[in-house]
Amino acid sequence: MPRRCPPTSWISAMITTLIIVFALSGCQTASIINFLTPRSDFALEKNLSYGNDPRQVLDVYTPRHVKPKESLIVFVHGGSWANGSKDDYLFVGEAFTALGYVTVIPNYRLYPQVKFPAFVEDTALALASLKRVLPKGRCPDQQKIILVGHSAGGHIAAMLATAPEYLRQQNSNVQLQALIGLAAPYDLPLDHPLVIDKFTTVTNNRDANPVNLATSDMPPTLLFHGEKDTTAYPYHTLRFTKRLQELGVEVESHLYPETDHLELIGALSSRLRFLNPVYQDISVYLRKNGLDQQCE
Repeated sequence: MPRRCPPTSWISAMITTLIIVFALSGCQTASIINFLTPRSDFALEKNLSYGNDPRQVLDVYTPRHVKPKESLIVFVHGGSWANGSKDDYLFVGEAFTALGYVTVIPNYRLYPQVKFPAFVEDTALALASLKRVLPKGRCPDQQKIILVGHSAGGHIAAMLATAPEYLRQQNSNVQLQALIGLAAPYDLPLDHPLVIDKFTTVTNNRDANPVNLATSDMPPTLLFHGEKDTTAYPYHTLRFTKRLQELGVEVESHLYPETDHLELIGALSSRLRFLNPVYQDISVYLRKNGLDQQCE
């Protein structure tokens, strides 16, 4: 059953109101959230190159005060394959390092510079580069990846999980420990206004749709959606969940009744967790599935 969030305090409501006001006035909501994000508990290495294009760079967040986990988290940002940047998601890096995970957030080339499947290929290249880019050492294991994505980034992450040939093309030995999708389109309508120009290279709808590409070999999967999402409608998570269940893939999904597209990802911020329980639910999932083992 979907879980309803507790009533917000007046302070939480005030913060939300301020963020909405700034967003409507043209200010970047992510910039505001990042400004409010604590920065003392992680170290940040920015713009590490994984390819030759200026967009082919990534940031690495490392916990300062806790022993890191064995697995890495890689977060793929959204933005309709045409917008967005790793720099918008400092609050996500802070959230996952607080759980003890070294967290990697890559950029990838965007439309109109490139079209599908370049977004997926870039992210596969970023994953393949981790053994070279990250500090040498036995732990965390650069090959054990928990792959997380929001919106278009969730589609990219799901493509890598359902079509492993993208990783094989980069000679990658990455082991996907889990896929975590946040408000992503898994049953992509190629004639949608936000999609059509970016996917003109696709001749077969199946080639760009995780719901059709999924196999029984997929990693365990955790899916989230807000029932008020009008950017990527909740049916995407419902259909993907059903398909994975049919294939016998371990899958868990959460739909939040009072949550929209941006509130879902925003609630990873330490300042906005009253919006919905996505952060707590991710933490519980990682723990109960043994994905929270610390480095020795």
